[in-house]
Amino acid sequence: MARVMKNFGFARLAVVVPPAWSGPPRGGGPGTARAEVLSRARRTARKASDLLETAELHDDLRSALGPATWVCGTTSRAVEGRPRLDPRALGAEVARRSAAGEVAIVFGEERRGLSDAELSLCQAICTIPTTEAYDSMNLAQAVAVVTYEIAEAARSAEAGEAPRPGAEPARHATLEALWERAGVLLSAAGFLNPQNPELILAELRRAVARAEPTQREAELLVAAVRALERLVGGR
Repeated sequence: MARVMKNFGFARLAVVVPPAWSGPPRGGGPGTARAEVLSRARRTARKASDLLETAELHDDLRSALGPATWVCGTTSRAVEGRPRLDPRALGAEVARRSAAGEVAIVFGEERRGLSDAELSLCQAICTIPTTEAYDSMNLAQAVAVVTYEIAEAARSAEAGEAPRPGAEPARHATLEALWERAGVLLSAAGFLNPQNPELILAELRRAVARAEPTQREAELLVAAVRALERLVGGR
């Protein structure tokens, strides 16, 4: 994956550390599985090992996406309420949105892909069209297709007029703070089903995602929820 990223000029890699990395190395001996995996990855990455040296390691996807203003997850599944892009359309979307703020493309673990919970953090999904006769692609292949199209779209954008940056889009961390506080507040008000509070919250997430709020607007929403928290708490 690191080699493919470097092929097409990408330098920033964030990795969500899986639970298995906390155990002992599979090959035995001292150290941890995490150290063993990273050491093996550096050897196979060859001239792209510098991407692994500077890779950000996160405990969960939410923290990895903190500064992102737009997130696209890769999956072969259709996801309700999410625009579905092919790699070429994704490249054009990234070229447009990256002029205003940081964007993130999320790839899942090779065997299982992205979970429903992980996809719920994405504003859009990208699916690589393959033939029904053989629709399986490994992670490196998928990264190669997607990064190539993003790089091509970036080159086309540079050749034309650069888009003018508008207001900063809402950052992922700000929206997550909003949903964390809103979930608690709406539960306390009896608005959410205690057996399945995420059902309604997921619909509200999609509605706000379609509105594409700015960072200022997201901060105002968080402030409004905080004001309501103080009001409810003062009763």
